[in-house]
Amino acid sequence: MSQLHSDRSSDQSASAAGLRERNVEVRRQQILQAARVLLSRGGLGALSMRKLAEEASLSVNTLYNLWGTREEILKALTLDARDRMEATLPKDASPDDPLDYCRSLVRHSVREMSRQSELFRPMILAWLEGEIAGHPSPVEPMAHSIGILSEVIRTARTRGFLESTLSPEQVAWQIQHGAQFAQVQWALGRIDDAHFEARALYGLNLAFLGLVKDERRPEIQAKLKGLERKLRMSPMSEEGTS
Repeated sequence: MSQLHSDRSSDQSASAAGLRERNVEVRRQQILQAARVLLSRGGLGALSMRKLAEEASLSVNTLYNLWGTREEILKALTLDARDRMEATLPKDASPDDPLDYCRSLVRHSVREMSRQSELFRPMILAWLEGEIAGHPSPVEPMAHSIGILSEVIRTARTRGFLESTLSPEQVAWQIQHGAQFAQVQWALGRIDDAHFEARALYGLNLAFLGLVKDERRPEIQAKLKGLERKLRMSPMSEEGTS
């Protein structure tokens, strides 16, 4: 009988613990959603702990207990946005053309950021502010994206698409640096969505031009010329300049 009572007590304790964990997760998601709303309304300047608490209908102490500082909340929001974006990336474990697959990854990432500009613009600016101030950025660096690109580039080299003494990680960093500069220009409002995409793809194809075999260079050069025509156009759309 005592054993049965003990088992029931254990089950009740486990159930209570599970309920507490679910409640904690619900409130953590409330906070992230509040942060998304505030960022979309007023950018990074609107993201204070007091305003977050008001928007989430929680106390400031609860925010600190569940997530920590404002910077930690912003980082969590960034990681969540990254995971959501990666869930929509084109997936192909064995792409027929790894170079074209790299283009599709970069293109999709840029378009997803443009689609969620009210979220990604302030995140990129937060990263930039941290870099300028010399503080650790609350926004995760691009290491995860570089890891994904590196794997595709490694496949391309294994299949003979690329000839390079550079490691796949070095090539991925080179591509990512070009895309990162385009991201900053876009986040600052210097270029529109179309130029953001064109600049990111231009850097990608330019990196490939020095790595592909001779038979693929005309194809890469043609893509670069097409992108150059886009880049010679006004860097801001009518909507962006209004």
